[in-house]
Amino acid sequence: MTDDTYAHDTSSRSIAPGRRALTLTDRWNTPLGKPNGGYLLAAMLRGLAAEVDGAGDPLVASVSYLRSPEAGDAELATEIIRTGRRVQTASATLTQEGKGVAHLVANFAGRPDGGRTEEFGQAPELPDPEKCFDPLASGMKAEGIFGQVEYRLPAAPGWATGAPSGDPSALLWQRLRGGREVDFPALALLCDSYAPPVMEIGESVSMTVQLSVHLHRLPAPGWIATRLHTRHLVNGFHEEDCELWDGEGRLVAQSRQLAILLG
Repeated sequence: MTDDTYAHDTSSRSIAPGRRALTLTDRWNTPLGKPNGGYLLAAMLRGLAAEVDGAGDPLVASVSYLRSPEAGDAELATEIIRTGRRVQTASATLTQEGKGVAHLVANFAGRPDGGRTEEFGQAPELPDPEKCFDPLASGMKAEGIFGQVEYRLPAAPGWATGAPSGDPSALLWQRLRGGREVDFPALALLCDSYAPPVMEIGESVSMTVQLSVHLHRLPAPGWIATRLHTRHLVNGFHEEDCELWDGEGRLVAQSRQLAILLG
């Protein structure tokens, strides 16, 4: 396998109008032994974008996870919901063995230059990636998604050392393995590629129920600064917010997900 593993593993092929075949791989598994939700979203979004060719780039992607996926063959059924003057809306349902695994609704549009752009937030302050903690150099096995996404943190996370900090948040750098160029589906993947911040309050297992991603712009080449945090945990359900900033200090994507604790 070349280092275009991401492109290979998120690809699909048309088998009929509005239907695509794909193969989910265990190369993007979580420690629970299931394909990562961000990986599923990237594969679904790439397939849907191919079906709405000419509609522009994905702006918003909202996916509900219906059941746990398995590595293996899958099918994507797509539908164009509305073709507007500026924004196109389409949906996709991922199935395995005839059962729904995930349902996606996405909006697509062109990105003309000259629109008003202002930032009211700031990128995370992080040491240079070369000066940060590398989990793989400290014993973490490069298995599943941890072998496909590279991470750099200011210090070892508390949950990894057996001393959770009590603060369900995280700041880190990340990129696809080898610094592979990031497209919009890959940005969606990186919104859900790191360990959930609730691990810093002693929760070891969290599963995404629904994930919505806003895709603002493609990043400059290089590492992507990531800010994650959870503010509310209610009856075993919690939100998780993510911001992705490129090396030039520009917000490139943000997301919110609802997840459930399984511990």
